[in-house]
Amino acid sequence: MAFPLTRYSVIERLRDGRDLERRDAFGEVVTGYWKPVYKHFRLTWGVSDQDAQDLTQSFFAEAFQKAWLERSQEASRKAIALQPHLPEVKVAQAWILYTQGAYGQAAQVAQEAVERKRDCEGAYYLMLRALFAAGRYQDVAAVAEAALESSGTDYNVYVPILNALGALGKKDALDNARQRQILALENHLKTVPEDARARVLLAANYAAVGQADTAIREANLAIALRPNEATVLYNAACVFCELKRKGEALGALKKAWDAGFRDPDWARRDPDLALLHGDPEFERLYPASAATE
Repeated sequence: MAFPLTRYSVIERLRDGRDLERRDAFGEVVTGYWKPVYKHFRLTWGVSDQDAQDLTQSFFAEAFQKAWLERSQEASRKAIALQPHLPEVKVAQAWILYTQGAYGQAAQVAQEAVERKRDCEGAYYLMLRALFAAGRYQDVAAVAEAALESSGTDYNVYVPILNALGALGKKDALDNARQRQILALENHLKTVPEDARARVLLAANYAAVGQADTAIREANLAIALRPNEATVLYNAACVFCELKRKGEALGALKKAWDAGFRDPDWARRDPDLALLHGDPEFERLYPASAATE
């Protein structure tokens, strides 16, 4: 998540690698597994609250450093044994499936989490993201309103919704969702002005509604805040595409690729990058042959 609790601080530093999917997925695994792993140490081992937190932190730090995905899968089996119906565990399972490219399965498991707990943190976002990655745009549109009613204050949940509505050509629904995201982002940045990801997403929305100067200002501020963050650079490329600044868009996308954004499924299906489709540099970075059919 964007703003982990204090006890995540050590793990957050471990996430500063170059592989975007690895960092994103590990953060979601931590979010989903923290409670069941903590409860295991607290209740099964009978240790104090602070000791349980320290043990849990050590567990995830070691998991990240030593084949984190395999260890997370093992943690998943243990967590299911302890809390088989815990929706947060379902979300963590779904993120593992997502990183393996099993987008349909990831969406199904995330949906199960929503069915168990409608406001389960990150569940709707992951379900929508997996559906979009699978090319199931209509399915994204079908659940968009329910997702926004439940998780509308989370600006992340709007991203796959806007992308899917754009791909489907649903202009009125797209405009409505965009205005709702602008409001969510502006309110968020009043309390957390240093959130670079929020700023670059706001820049994209400003660009879409014709506020070019404001969009460029927000995009450049986001890059200044996080110059090596792949998601910020990728979204800045989207902003420049919207403003028809192709050279700057390709430059930002190349930096995003260097920083770890190497998901051809997402990049090739993202309508915000349509300006770059067919360009030799874009095709080199995100070749069709590497995308999932």
